Amino acid sequence: MVRFEKKLFFILLILVLTSVIMAIFCLIMARRAENKADDKAEQESETITEEYSEATTEERSETVVVDDGVSGLYDALKESAAGADADMAKAIEAFSEAAKQGNSDAMYFLGEIYFQGIGVEPDFEKAGEYFKNACESGSKKAMSIYGKMLFMGDGIMQNYDESASCFYTVAESDAEAAYMIAIMSNLGMGMPRSADRAAKYLDKAIELGYEKAQDYKSKVYDGGKDTDGTSDFKLAAKKVKELEYKTEYDDLQNLIEKYHSMVKETERYDAFDAEAKALLDVDLIGASTITLFGNNGYLFHQNENDGTSLHDYIGDNRFSEKELEAVAKNLEGIKKWVEGKGSKFVLLLIPNKETLFPEYMPSCIKRLETVTRQDLLVEYLRENTDIEVVYTKDTLSANKDKFPIYYKTDTHSNMVGSLFMMSDLFKACYGVEITPDLSKFDIHLRDYMGDLGRMAKCTGKYASDKVYFYPERSVGDEDKIESSMMLVGDSFSEFISIEAEYYLNGGFDHRMVTEYNLNYRSATEAGFKDSTPEYVVWEIVERYLDRLK
Repeated sequence: MVRFEKKLFFILLILVLTSVIMAIFCLIMARRAENKADDKAEQESETITEEYSEATTEERSETVVVDDGVSGLYDALKESAAGADADMAKAIEAFSEAAKQGNSDAMYFLGEIYFQGIGVEPDFEKAGEYFKNACESGSKKAMSIYGKMLFMGDGIMQNYDESASCFYTVAESDAEAAYMIAIMSNLGMGMPRSADRAAKYLDKAIELGYEKAQDYKSKVYDGGKDTDGTSDFKLAAKKVKELEYKTEYDDLQNLIEKYHSMVKETERYDAFDAEAKALLDVDLIGASTITLFGNNGYLFHQNENDGTSLHDYIGDNRFSEKELEAVAKNLEGIKKWVEGKGSKFVLLLIPNKETLFPEYMPSCIKRLETVTRQDLLVEYLRENTDIEVVYTKDTLSANKDKFPIYYKTDTHSNMVGSLFMMSDLFKACYGVEITPDLSKFDIHLRDYMGDLGRMAKCTGKYASDKVYFYPERSVGDEDKIESSMMLVGDSFSEFISIEAEYYLNGGFDHRMVTEYNLNYRSATEAGFKDSTPEYVVWEIVERYLDRLK
């Protein structure tokens, strides 16, 4: 047990050292960017010209004459406006009746009541649902607060894409919304990174009286390169429906404005305010070159100096026929050589996190193809060679909503995901299928921030992953297999190696290709100097497929 604990510690140490190296890289890039920015500043005037084709909020606004729900809304407002003497149970009942009839003002006010806990216990889930319905019905009043809830993921799934749309809808008149558009533009949250857009909306926020925006002006960073796959992006506003009440209640509009002022005055969102402040310290180089901010708390990988994750997702880097032939020839050659040594050869392929969780990728990045080059490679190898290819994508996809299999804040799978991968491998080699049971895992950390979070110096909100450890005691003697294996692979093979060794009585040899200049054959040859295993397995994750050419 101590042995495997030490191995896990070694893995985490490697991740920390990787972060340090990337930090140095980011510092160098920052120096270059500063020099570039100084040169650019000398050529540009102080006036920033925006060259966007984004929809204006005016184009998305209309006035609607309302009759439905007016009586209930009026009764609710009369009661709510009484302040401390209000019977909120009665008011909520009347608001609810008006909301059921589609009145967006009633939906918005119910959202504020449950968000703030006015006469009830605070309930973010109910608040989020009412704000969502209000926004979808065109309520301009709900856009800002719902945008904040979407940004934080409180009571609803965190969604930067929808949050950005809400903020943008009111950014011309709401100083804080304009400020958030600036921050999200600078970090690439819900939209592609744009220094010009960030500067424009900081100026708008300052113009509207938001003093905090001045502190962020020095943080605006021009990375000099647009995020691939975002050339057609347009920031779109929600459709706003201004309600016009034609009713016998002459004071209805005054009551709406009065109660709106009351709830806005008491509206507090301390967690959001703290997060917005913490974003000042996010590393802009890391956010522009390494880490992509996805939805539902997911961070994704875009570092072009470390594989092809983003282009694998977009689908603009498919192998040519000649390249497929070269990969097949290389693998057939190693298979023949391994078999000549008396062993069997297996290729273990693992999908990128971006491929496995496309629903949480930024919607501003458009895919050309959903069939990936790894899919096509697997198809080619199975049709044109007799290589045993174990492709874990289907198993992982089938279980991703049932189990935590990849870290949200790291490029890698966790030990739950790696056990699924190992199960696919063992099924192909030995006909043995292993079904992960979370009750058999230890939890070593509950507030882990992975490599993607650390490299971009993300806020504490992203210290949210659990570190699962699969202990040796989870494997009984009856589960052991009389076989031996050599596993050659990238960083994804680390956890697989720990788990696989528990099950194999005949010996297990793990070789990291990083120790052999990324040369799989060299690593394999070194392994044969020590032993002749029953199986030789080459593991490779999708973003490193070029290593097979």
